[in-house]
Amino acid sequence: MLMKIAVPVNNLLTFYHLNPFTAPKFVIYSVDGDSSNITFGLTSVVDNPWIAQNSGAFENSQISCSCDTTTCSDMHHISEHYALLEAIGGCKYLLVDHHCDNVTRAMKNGGVQVYKIPPIINKIDTAIKNFILGASLASTFKHIHYAS
Repeated sequence: MLMKIAVPVNNLLTFYHLNPFTAPKFVIYSVDGDSSNITFGLTSVVDNPWIAQNSGAFENSQISCSCDTTTCSDMHHISEHYALLEAIGGCKYLLVDHHCDNVTRAMKNGGVQVYKIPPIINKIDTAIKNFILGASLASTFKHIHYAS
């Protein structure tokens, strides 16, 4: 089982809990193994394509996922979310805390499943372990550790 997972991060490379559309970067991890042993390791760190486009200036409604109904149904706003697929393309999952329906729709249409991470998690390795456990795979695993 080889899969790639994208995680939105802030500039300190800790989990970004707000709308992933506004995250400064994404870390891409590869997860590999079988039912008795899983390894994961950092593959790359990629910039959010919107940071270069708008110098990281997002509206509070975008950051907090509180866009009004009119904005959420605006075709331009919907298409903005598809740009994330350029950054995280090839990933099977995007781990998030807060996200809007447009993120979910864009990722689903791009073949990426969105997985919710609890707001108390800040470390990337904990987020990935939570994902692995929460995805109902843990009952068959004996070891989960970093790839060396």
